[in-house]
Amino acid sequence: MSATILCIHEDREVARVNAETLEAEGFEVLCAHDGRTTFDILRSRHPDFAIVDAHLPRQDGFEILAEMRNIEGLRSTPVLILCEGDVTEEILQRAATLGAIGVESSPFAADRLVARVIEFVKPSGAVAAAGTHGPALPETGSLRDIPLPELLHGLRAERHTGVLLIAHGKKKKAIEFREGWPISVKSNLISECLGSYLVRHEMCSRQELDESVARMREGEGLQGQILVAMQVLDEETMVEVLQDHALDKFLELFVWRDGRFEVRREVHVQRGSSIAIEGHPAKLIIEGVRRNFPLKQIDRYFAAHRDEYLVPIASGEDQIAEVDLAPRESEWVLGLDGSMVLGDLREAPEWVRRLVFGFISIEFLSVETKAGDHDDAKKIAERAARGLESLPSKQDEALRVELANLANRIQNRDFFGVLDVPITATDEEIRVAHACLAKRTHPDRFHGSSSSIRQLASEVFDRIAQAHSAIGTADARRSYAEELARGRRLEVVEDEGRRALRAETEFQKGEARMAVRDYEGALLCFGRAMENFPSEGEYRSYYGWCLYLCHPGNDVMLGEALEHCREGLKLAKDREKPYLLLGRLYKAMGKTGAAKKMFSRAVEIKPQCVEAMRELRIMNMRRDKAQGLAQGIAQGMGKGVLKRIFRR
Repeated sequence: MSATILCIHEDREVARVNAETLEAEGFEVLCAHDGRTTFDILRSRHPDFAIVDAHLPRQDGFEILAEMRNIEGLRSTPVLILCEGDVTEEILQRAATLGAIGVESSPFAADRLVARVIEFVKPSGAVAAAGTHGPALPETGSLRDIPLPELLHGLRAERHTGVLLIAHGKKKKAIEFREGWPISVKSNLISECLGSYLVRHEMCSRQELDESVARMREGEGLQGQILVAMQVLDEETMVEVLQDHALDKFLELFVWRDGRFEVRREVHVQRGSSIAIEGHPAKLIIEGVRRNFPLKQIDRYFAAHRDEYLVPIASGEDQIAEVDLAPRESEWVLGLDGSMVLGDLREAPEWVRRLVFGFISIEFLSVETKAGDHDDAKKIAERAARGLESLPSKQDEALRVELANLANRIQNRDFFGVLDVPITATDEEIRVAHACLAKRTHPDRFHGSSSSIRQLASEVFDRIAQAHSAIGTADARRSYAEELARGRRLEVVEDEGRRALRAETEFQKGEARMAVRDYEGALLCFGRAMENFPSEGEYRSYYGWCLYLCHPGNDVMLGEALEHCREGLKLAKDREKPYLLLGRLYKAMGKTGAAKKMFSRAVEIKPQCVEAMRELRIMNMRRDKAQGLAQGIAQGMGKGVLKRIFRR
């Protein structure tokens, strides 16, 4: 079970950011925003670590900490105090008196936060199928000690970037991960090579396979490319085959009951099969358990924990939202109330036992010695069964707009104007103003945004820090005010920062115009964004896509749009939007196979790219519908032939 962190902070946005940071490292995080909600939590849960905001409403953080120290079981709990602004000697003394491990200034960098927590508490991986292992995944180990579902979930929790090597006798496989997401797999099994897969599924003959191998050895290209050139398969079918082949190769690992694994950091798999994920890694784990994980191993785990309770965990809801639950599975989840014991599942259908084990592996269900709170468990189960709507793109957009508006406000202002305080402001007023602005503009909030946004965030954050440093004390304000009186001004944001702001402002205008289908107006805005910041690939990609929308039937404009989208992709290969827009352009041109490649690549770069996943789902649904229609027609024709024969 994961270590529990209690985060007490008045600012709900700060609490959310801290919670997401720690949850990504494998911790369970509980959030409170004042003394009342804090002690509501502490009545039923005792955290392993607490982060307490010193400046809370009604009852400050030190008063809350003093009450915590009077509770049995919390007297020695590590507590870190967060303090906005300067950390005074008085604050340090109060923290030390109450046994806090230290005081940190807020806003708090994500890596520093994780480092301070891990000094005292280690995150856990998923629940082991043969008992719980240590708090962190080892570099090497056995699948008997850490089964594959737990291992994959642990790598996701650790946001592993590198390779997982697994050996089972002479069988060997390597899976490459990026930020905890499996992106490619490679196997040494001849039976799992592409050619064997095609023959096994009757997609090509042995003779055609031998010819493709011979041509591949002569250096004509990759086997898939050669088979397309031989017209054995078309390009669109080959894209689907490669995706299905990689997924089968990955899910086959769940069959392995034993084997050795090794975790290698910051390395790559050469020429592996790309795993086009249309969802969360939790989805792959659940699918692997559903299809291939040994049922006897699941039943042994249930028998070993037959008297323990299944309790839903709130922090696991987001993962369940990414899993495609069947109607009967959602209905089963709704029945969770914290009182079910594993022994009750001995006679349950196989699909239920597999689903439960998958939920335990991804830490949506915790195995506890005591029943969970009925009301809390029901609420978590209902939210999980209903699914949580993921809106990363809207959240990203809100951040961009917020930053751009703030940057516009402080542009060319003096330091009093930057912090939005009067020249008569006190030290405390300036401290509060700086803390609020610093939280809103901290670069960690924009780590997933475009390069221009990240640069703008850094410029604004530095400008705010510079203002606080210049007018934070009475003597500094007096000196600065004298400089202003003499007509001197400090330097404004550098030219590149101003251009980034103008470009981002125009880009946002373009997005707003696209939303109301004003494509001509959007094209002008994207063009001005390109002029101000030509090295930003997203601006060029949006310009190309909008150019096509303005002239959908013009082949000349289509060629120019394609050129812009391709150039945008070259400039921003690490961003998902250029791949998404180029994929949409290919789709509009009827190049379904090329479009699928782009959408799949967008999901590889940003697995939470909802638009690309939606495009892939739509294309797959159309493919399945067409295949079903073709089969129906074929069956109907066959029946007609038989009827004519028997009438004779």
